[in-house]
Amino acid sequence: MALSRLLGRVAARELVDPSASRALRATVAFMLPLVLASLGLITGTQAVLASFAGHAVGGLDVRGAYSLRLLLLVALSLMFAGAAWLGVEAGRSVLLAVLATGLMALGAGAWRHGLGEYGPSVASTAALLFFLGLISQAEATPPGAAVATLAGCAFSVLVHAAFWPFLAQHPLRRTVAGAWLALANLAEALPAVDAAEAPARHARVVDCENELRAALDQATEALKGAHAKSSRPLVHELEALNQAAAHLANYLMALNPSIERLMEPPGPGPMAASFRSFLAATVNSTRSLALAVVSHQAGHLARFEIRLRRLGRLLRVLQARTAAKVRDTPERAHLSDVLGKLQDHLPVLRATLRASMERARERGPISFELFDLRVWSLRPLASALNFSLQVDPALVRFTFRLAVIMMAGTWAWRTWHLPHGYWIPLCVMVVLQPDYGATRLRATQRAVGTLAGGLVGSLLLWLHLPLWLLMAATAAVCATFTYYVKRNYAVAVFYITLLVVLQFEAAGPISLSLTLQRLAFTLSGCLLALLAALSFWPVWERDRFPPLLAGALRANALFLDRLCRGLGGDPDLTPQLMLKAKRKAQRANSLVFSSLNRMAGDPDVMREGIEHNAALANQNLRVTRWLSVAAVHFRDGAPPIPGLEPLARAAGEALEAMAAVAEGADPALLAGPREALEGVELPGLAEPRTAYVTSQLDLAGTELSAMLMEFQGCSI
Repeated sequence: MALSRLLGRVAARELVDPSASRALRATVAFMLPLVLASLGLITGTQAVLASFAGHAVGGLDVRGAYSLRLLLLVALSLMFAGAAWLGVEAGRSVLLAVLATGLMALGAGAWRHGLGEYGPSVASTAALLFFLGLISQAEATPPGAAVATLAGCAFSVLVHAAFWPFLAQHPLRRTVAGAWLALANLAEALPAVDAAEAPARHARVVDCENELRAALDQATEALKGAHAKSSRPLVHELEALNQAAAHLANYLMALNPSIERLMEPPGPGPMAASFRSFLAATVNSTRSLALAVVSHQAGHLARFEIRLRRLGRLLRVLQARTAAKVRDTPERAHLSDVLGKLQDHLPVLRATLRASMERARERGPISFELFDLRVWSLRPLASALNFSLQVDPALVRFTFRLAVIMMAGTWAWRTWHLPHGYWIPLCVMVVLQPDYGATRLRATQRAVGTLAGGLVGSLLLWLHLPLWLLMAATAAVCATFTYYVKRNYAVAVFYITLLVVLQFEAAGPISLSLTLQRLAFTLSGCLLALLAALSFWPVWERDRFPPLLAGALRANALFLDRLCRGLGGDPDLTPQLMLKAKRKAQRANSLVFSSLNRMAGDPDVMREGIEHNAALANQNLRVTRWLSVAAVHFRDGAPPIPGLEPLARAAGEALEAMAAVAEGADPALLAGPREALEGVELPGLAEPRTAYVTSQLDLAGTELSAMLMEFQGCSI
């Protein structure tokens, strides 16, 4: 019984996070060629090529329709076979090797552009196979290397397909479930903390908001593409689930100002505990819903409904304590309104989820998803691919930078006959990123992981392991590397170092010099990548930040305009139009903070003024938050709130002026908008809803005044 429960938990976790199944299939694909080589059925060179190619294909998490999924895996297999063929063919001369290395670097840029999230891993694997081909020129022929690589890929594709009937693979279900998991992470970040931990909490909430917005947008795009090709009810039901997640997120974030006030002195009290219990139940319920969506099994639906009942009871307790312990203020009216909307939203969640569960009445524990994909194209995968001919200039710079440095590394290796010198250009391929900050982080992780792995690997060199134990250790290390490669790169590098050591051990006796060579050449590659990112046609984030900030300011201006018009009773302004403006503002803020994070990794001289930029970004984000809280009270049929037009006009002019200054205009433009904003008076009506809305808009206006002062005090 305990074993069955454990297996059930493992299976449930794999439905939403298939890390273990990815590690298993990649390890199987990696080990079979090694086993065949140990039996003398294939050569060592063939085994190495087939192993690494099969591992790369097996380690991909491809979401989408089965036909397109298969097409992508086959295309990548042919790519890898071509890389191995080119490596053996180019091994005949130094010139061919250098030119072919440049071609691989150009291909890496093209794959980053066209394959989206799959691009970097595909580029790294293709480079590895290319360099393995280069060093195997004496033992292999180009067709033989290509066939061995293709055979390893073909077996890995079969292993991939063998997993499909046992795990839910519906592209739209998984994408929508991802939005609900992101919502659970947001709810987990919201509980009140001590004042000392408030900055860390704020950062977590911002990160979770950005991740949730990205997940909701991805699901929306995926459903939009599927809707155009299918009229099946399931598409509409999944759209309703995605919208339900967005509404629930709005309600939770509307509670955030009240939760933040609980952190003010004397600190969290009894109300904080009530909020914490409610939010913990929300986390469990949303994760349970995500699991039910992706598995569409009746048992998971039943568990969600039990958790939803508990959530409803805790919500009623929170409502009662709010009525009893919060003073009769506009804030209590706001809390009562939001909590009431949450209570009304819970039955909607249950009904929407049940509608999307095509087999909700089944009692069997297993259901197969293969039938749900008969007419859909691969929208989730297609949304990750990029077929545009317009290439980011930063990617063009990165590609040529990569080509030059890799070609130089290959020339040094082949000209000076460095043993295992191919690790220099290979490390450059892995470490060098489009921006300096990411390159520095990747170089540090690579160096630390290689050093630690090399030290442990050197200890293994003194152990004369029997073949079966050596193979078992290789399998364990391969599985661990695959499991961590998307979780912690430094840990993954540690295990890939061990894996390389064990691979050479399997091929024959080696010495400690292998570890030292790998460490020296890896550090050389890291240093070359850092120098290239720093000095060779670099792209600095401070040049990209101003237009992103200007876009976020203008997005807030649009959001504010639509919100005030809607609250004022404009019949042409619907909640849907306001919601689109809000999402645009949230996406723009996400881009701004991503730019700030990249800027933080740039050299000190290129980070001048980052504190000023961060202050502006956070102030603009707070404006979006105040507006979002006020937007909860904008709904069809609500009584209009007159007198908001002066604020909308003055704040809009201020935001537009700040956007212009961010793009290089004279800061003197800000004087007039600041004076106009200070002169705005909001309606002072006593009705609780109006009082709370105007208080949030007043907070937004105060934040805008502070932003104007920040803009006037320092330039971007």
